[in-house]
Amino acid sequence: MRFEGDLVGVLSRPEEELMNSQQRRRRHFIEGLRAIAKFYEETPEAYYDGMHITLNMYVWGSAARQTLAQTARAFGQCNKIYDDSNVTVSRQFSEQVTVAVFAPRAKVCRRLVLGTHMLPARIVPATQEVHIPAAPVEIVEWRCDPLLSVDPPS
Repeated sequence: MRFEGDLVGVLSRPEEELMNSQQRRRRHFIEGLRAIAKFYEETPEAYYDGMHITLNMYVWGSAARQTLAQTARAFGQCNKIYDDSNVTVSRQFSEQVTVAVFAPRAKVCRRLVLGTHMLPARIVPATQEVHIPAAPVEIVEWRCDPLLSVDPPS
């Protein structure tokens, strides 16, 4: 797939053939970022609205914690946010450009069940026909150890 303004010839054909697919994808990603910067440098009339760009990358799978730790180390000074669903490591490169890498909290933190409590049986008031039985509900705490700690969660 070719795009107008591609950085043609950045790598020689033999050099690119020696790369594995991940290296090629990384190289093309970097070339695309450079192409955007070059476009805005060379085209002052191009629409620009003082926008803020955040490159969001989602980490899947069992290596999520390790990947976020590597990213935090590479970023140096960065923000770490732990919310109900994700753990995010981000770095603001300028007032308008941020890179954020996030992963599911369950892949980065340990879920500890502290106990349970019972929800009482109840009848939905509007019908008298729908009966919701009592059910145990886990009392949960998430332990999110520092990403750069030596011992990852078990």
